[in-house]
Amino acid sequence: MAKGENRATFKEITDSLDPGSAHEVWLSVVNTGVIDGWAGGTWHLTGKELDVRVARRLAISADLMVLGRGGSTQLEDVAAEQRATVWEKASRRYEGPGGKVEGPEWPEEPLYCAFKFVSEDGRNLLLIDESC
Repeated sequence: MAKGENRATFKEITDSLDPGSAHEVWLSVVNTGVIDGWAGGTWHLTGKELDVRVARRLAISADLMVLGRGGSTQLEDVAAEQRATVWEKASRRYEGPGGKVEGPEWPEEPLYCAFKFVSEDGRNLLLIDESC
């Protein structure tokens, strides 16, 4: 760049981009710390990855259990009758604190960790995060 030439600012560069070139961004509910509008409420993350023992207790006692896929950008309710099956699968490949991973190496089989969210009215939601 010759002396006296002006460089384009970041804003000038981004303003010059075609709007069609923007990429859709999906945010993980674990990263945002909020699940908005799920089961009639707003849910807030209470902390980091759960210890496997805490996750095991919540798999039974939480008001809701949700399976998070795609980096927890896609959520799926786990029906009460499916909780034990989902937890059994997740517990065998739990990479959170106190967990162990059995079986084939990732990415052949997903890995799991769990997070607790609490609603404004005090309900508990257990998020089982499936990484693929």
